Amino acid sequence: MHSIEPPGPSRCLATLGMTQKRDRIAIGVIRRAHGVRGEASVEPWTDSVDRFKEISNVTLVSPDEEHTREVRIESARGHGDRALVKFAGIGSPEEIQPLQEWTIEIPESEARALEPDEYFLHDLEGLHLVDADGRDRGEIIEVYEGGGGVLLNVRRLDGKTYEVPFAKSICTEIDLAAKKIVVDLPEGIDED
Repeated sequence: MHSIEPPGPSRCLATLGMTQKRDRIAIGVIRRAHGVRGEASVEPWTDSVDRFKEISNVTLVSPDEEHTREVRIESARGHGDRALVKFAGIGSPEEIQPLQEWTIEIPESEARALEPDEYFLHDLEGLHLVDADGRDRGEIIEVYEGGGGVLLNVRRLDGKTYEVPFAKSICTEIDLAAKKIVVDLPEGIDED
């Protein structure tokens, strides 16, 4: 899972493609074909591209989540900030082209164990932001990577939304069991 480190010790691992109706976790997304052997250039959503070397059977999921394809990883290697992944039975760039933007997913049961203060992005959705005075500042409806890091899209009680950076200086305490994050919001961040 791609490690995202906000200031401080908390980290979260990107599983951007996971939905509540499946028991799979997305560990990367196919961006394009690489070379002439049918390798896929994959944007990893894991701590390390080496994760692709540790697993063999994966599910490819279309962007609309309507189609899946079970495949075996034949080989994987790092290439800059990407992983070059060779799938069994796919031997040309032309066979990779239709798979662009498909996520590579594994069963949630095969996810690696989290360290203390590590979180899967999908686990943050549905949590409520609560300030130091105990006031509910809204529910996290989406978590995604923005230009400067992970952002929490929060819906206020009146239905309006705002974004909060997932940073230790703002998200001071995370309690998954209580479904809340204690926050120290910057002045005006949740105003119209």
